[in-house]
Amino acid sequence: MKNLFILTGPVHTGKTIRLMHWATRQKNIDGIFQPVIDDKRFIYHIGSRTLKILENTETKHENELVTIGKYKFRKSVFDWTQNILIDCLDKNLDWIIIDEIGHLELGGKGLEPAISKIFKQIGQLNGNVLCVVRDSILEKFVEHYKLESKYDLINLDRD
Repeated sequence: MKNLFILTGPVHTGKTIRLMHWATRQKNIDGIFQPVIDDKRFIYHIGSRTLKILENTETKHENELVTIGKYKFRKSVFDWTQNILIDCLDKNLDWIIIDEIGHLELGGKGLEPAISKIFKQIGQLNGNVLCVVRDSILEKFVEHYKLESKYDLINLDRD
């Protein structure tokens, strides 16, 4: 039985909002959301209900930043998030939520190497992993992580 689910869709179409709404009806769930609040990206840890700003607002030291395009993200928040995701592997969860996997992760940054570790152990999990991936990179994501036929697409409007 597959226990990897992917929520996909175009940029700015409400994937995170739908996922957050769906998650309120679930039990035994942990992981992260990446909501955009006032045009800034944040990381929200489901388990502790902690919200941290991911986009750089003050740091000028390049070694403290992860950059992609015009965006600069705080490396310390990615490190914190990776620890959260890896800790999820030691819990007997029904759902591990990873919102979202994108170009940074495909390039070995951002939430990596935590994502790879989760995918390597996914077969041993009792629960499920639900990832958000933009439709424009879904094919690259599947190829990069070698997930062909190992996942199901999920539609949270119906589930």
